[in-house]
Amino acid sequence: MIISFNTDMNPGKSSKPKKDKTVIAAALLAITIICTLTVFLIVTYYPDIIENLFKEEQTIESGDLADVHYIGRYTSNNEIFDSSYDDPENKTGGTPLKIFVNLNRSELPPEGYEGYSSEVIDGLLEGLVGLKEGVTTTIGPIPPEKAYGANKLKIGDIFSTSNLAMVLNQTVQVINLTEESISFKWVNMENFGKFTMPQLIIKDLISTNISDMVIYPPPYYLWENSTEIINISDETATVYTTPTKSENITEAIEGAQYEDTAIFIFPDATTAVWNDTTITITSSPEIGKNYTLTQEGPEGPITLIFTVENITNNTINISFVFEGQKSYQESIKTLEFNRTFTMPRMYNSIPSMYMYIFEEDILNAGYSTHELAGEELIFEVSIKEIYKPS
Repeated sequence: MIISFNTDMNPGKSSKPKKDKTVIAAALLAITIICTLTVFLIVTYYPDIIENLFKEEQTIESGDLADVHYIGRYTSNNEIFDSSYDDPENKTGGTPLKIFVNLNRSELPPEGYEGYSSEVIDGLLEGLVGLKEGVTTTIGPIPPEKAYGANKLKIGDIFSTSNLAMVLNQTVQVINLTEESISFKWVNMENFGKFTMPQLIIKDLISTNISDMVIYPPPYYLWENSTEIINISDETATVYTTPTKSENITEAIEGAQYEDTAIFIFPDATTAVWNDTTITITSSPEIGKNYTLTQEGPEGPITLIFTVENITNNTINISFVFEGQKSYQESIKTLEFNRTFTMPRMYNSIPSMYMYIFEEDILNAGYSTHELAGEELIFEVSIKEIYKPS
């Protein structure tokens, strides 16, 4: 019996597998070429893809800055009220909002990021913390107290302000409120007590004539806490002033205005006398004498030197130098005025453009004038870029 041995370790092997190897090698080569071409095209025409592929993933922290596209909606009906997109439905166009993510409103963005601001609602700022760059998500529902205020200012609401009769703190009630204007009434006056009379009172802010815009009462304010209310009607309050000093009325030279008349009060050369009905102020400074007045300016203290140039029968001519330029002003020597004065209780039709004057007082009382006050809101946000200041 003869036994035959096959020296090939794979008895079933034939010449066909060699052809399969050739096919596989060709396929791998094709795949390599395609991948190389794809990478080339991406690097050439879409470099951002490669950059983002190896970019460290950023997360917003407090103190960071972020470019954010947003769509703001009412929670109640999903209606859009604001957006950074030109076309919010298709999320195209527009410019992302530049946000300084910091709840400390007094802190400014770091140098180089002056275009960024934290002046957005608390709920949105808080919701941005922890979001990653490139993410699109929804923040909210944001309650009114974290948005534009829970209590929208309305007729009947009451708050205190010193910006109607400068600087008398008055409690006022809203008696009319429209998109165009607001009207107030001075209330809670019965136990007001003695007070310092204001230097000016708002009258008609839409007038182009200064004398019609404000009322200049007599200079009762020269005597602190010396005025009291003696009669109240529906629209006015009558006040009565009792001076507390006849000499050394002021500590420094001071200008006073009554209607169209100006008078300078000199710390050492102005006296006051009064009877039951009138008060009379008389100034008698020395010609050539200098008086120094220091006031706070926008860039720090400003010091002015006033010089008494000349005195006639009832006129005092005064000069002062400011920023190297000499100016002159005329003052009367004697001013007589009544001890009683009628103040308005009604401040009617103050244009909405002047609402900023009372904004802080309104906010301090727990109210808001924003059109979205009282609304619960949601924001769809897309985090485009995050910047971490060094």
